[in-house]
Amino acid sequence: MRLRSLTMALLCGGVTFLTVSCENEMEEMDMKAVSSQNAVSLATGQDKFALKLPTDFGPMSENLRNAIVGEAVAPSECYNTEFVAVQRKYAAPLVADPIAIANYSLYTQVNQIYSIYFDRGEQYFGVEGEYTQLMTKRERELAKFWDMPDEITVNGQHGATLNNREAIADVFENFGVGVTSRNQAYAIADEFLADNAKSPLLPESPYFSLDGFATTYDKLIVIGDGLVQMVSESGVETDIVWTGILAHEWAHQIQFKNRSVWYPKGAAADLAEATRYTELEADYLAAYYMTHKRGATYNSKRVEQFFNLFFQIGDCGFDRSGHHGTPAQRMAAAQLGFDLADSAQKQGHIMSIEEAHEYFVANVGDIVTPATVYVQ
Repeated sequence: MRLRSLTMALLCGGVTFLTVSCENEMEEMDMKAVSSQNAVSLATGQDKFALKLPTDFGPMSENLRNAIVGEAVAPSECYNTEFVAVQRKYAAPLVADPIAIANYSLYTQVNQIYSIYFDRGEQYFGVEGEYTQLMTKRERELAKFWDMPDEITVNGQHGATLNNREAIADVFENFGVGVTSRNQAYAIADEFLADNAKSPLLPESPYFSLDGFATTYDKLIVIGDGLVQMVSESGVETDIVWTGILAHEWAHQIQFKNRSVWYPKGAAADLAEATRYTELEADYLAAYYMTHKRGATYNSKRVEQFFNLFFQIGDCGFDRSGHHGTPAQRMAAAQLGFDLADSAQKQGHIMSIEEAHEYFVANVGDIVTPATVYVQ
């Protein structure tokens, strides 16, 4: 059945959990090496494979920014982390490969659309499914921890999807401009597979499975293998990356569920501050679960890894609508959640969602003050 009346603008291949958006990262690379045709393709996708992009999936985790109270985020000392260096490592060959860069925007759009609308089969996590057991366990824990049984769907996103003829055809049959039959969709899929054979980066580059978001559409969370790979290579143990991203995006689902009560007028008037507020709260809620005796139960020996995750995904884009908070602020939010969970270890009490939110509201001012800025 075709899906109708769906249009949207994707932000550089999707709403992600990144330090620096892939769009900004590409701008930092030597774009003079990319032809004007490829530069256009990076932004719009290939014209011959145009998509009618969907909008009906509702708010996503980085789109909680339509707020109307508060002050603008004030810049503080900030600098790039190891995660940025990892992104650059994979961006450089992508920009240098004409076939890969020409397909960049289109491939990321296809993978995100497939993850949201079509991938409802048995899920696996990790390129070879090596983290499926861990993620299944974490899903059960989070549902019980936050008293949200059978509410959230979690999908893995994989570069391999872009080598799957049926998956590509699903997307173009439903969203392809001018595509009126399954055979036409197959023809486009076959061109994808032909391009894949010509480039060592299609679709193997982690940039093509870099999504990490929550959306109200089907109460869905999507986590890409490429995102986990990049964060892991920044020096964080892989199981903590999977757990941290899932817990963070689950926290966004909690925010969606309670947004009319928690943010009746929005989180803040300034878009950057509004996004930062909800992202820091998601960090805090994730940390509370990850270190709680009845949550993921990470012990003190792994706390440094746990904090490092939130440090690595901070950003310095103070005036950007997608600003998540500086590395230091994100570490401070994580510390707040850890300290709260640690104080309850003996009795094992789990705060209600409402109580946890109220605690964050009472303490968020300490997180965003200059005192939280990290100095090397």
